[in-house]
Amino acid sequence: MIPALLLSVHAALATPSGYTVNVAAYDGCELSLGPTMSDGVVPLHADCYWPDVTLDRFKSVMGDPVKHAAVFTVIVTSELRRPASTADGKSLVYQLQRSKGISDREVLLWMWHSVADGADRYAWTTASTEALTPADGNVRVARSDGYWQAKADPRGGVLVSHQLEYAAGGSVPGFLVHWFQTSGVETNLSEVHAATK
Repeated sequence: MIPALLLSVHAALATPSGYTVNVAAYDGCELSLGPTMSDGVVPLHADCYWPDVTLDRFKSVMGDPVKHAAVFTVIVTSELRRPASTADGKSLVYQLQRSKGISDREVLLWMWHSVADGADRYAWTTASTEALTPADGNVRVARSDGYWQAKADPRGGVLVSHQLEYAAGGSVPGFLVHWFQTSGVETNLSEVHAATK
C-alpha cells in the first residue's frame, strides 16, 4: 500500500521531458538526470512537495546568497561582490566550495530573482568573463548554472523545483561525480528543506 502523502507528492511532480528518474520520493522529492550535454555535463533536476515550508521562509533563506554558506555544507564562503544593478537585476557572488577528496573550488556567479506564474525563482549562472584567480591549490569551477524555485501549494506548504548543471573543473574521480549525482544532490535538498522549515 502506498501512503497518501507519497501519492500526493507524485501527483504534483512530473519528470522533465528527456530526463530519467534517478531517485524517487526522497524527502518529498523526485530526482532525475537529463541527457548528457555537449560539454559533458549531466543536468540534475528535482521536484519536491514540502508541506512544512512556507513561501516566505523559503524566500528569506534562498533569496540571500550570503546565507547559502549557512545552508549548504559544501559552501564554505558565499560573499556578495557586487550588488544587483537596476539595469539587469543580477548580483555577483563569490563562493568557496569544499568537498572531500578533491581540491577546493572557487567560482563567481551571477545571481538573480524572478517571479513567473506565482513561483519565485532564484537562479544563477557562471560569471565566466569576470576575473578570478583561485588560491594556490584551488580550482576554478568550470560551470555552475541552475535555480531554486518555490511556489505556494493549495494544500499548504510549497512546491520546490531545483535544476543544476555543474562542472567542477580540474580533475575529479568518476566515483565522486556519481556520488554527487545521487547522495550529493540528496544532501543539498535535505539542507535546503531543513533551512526553510
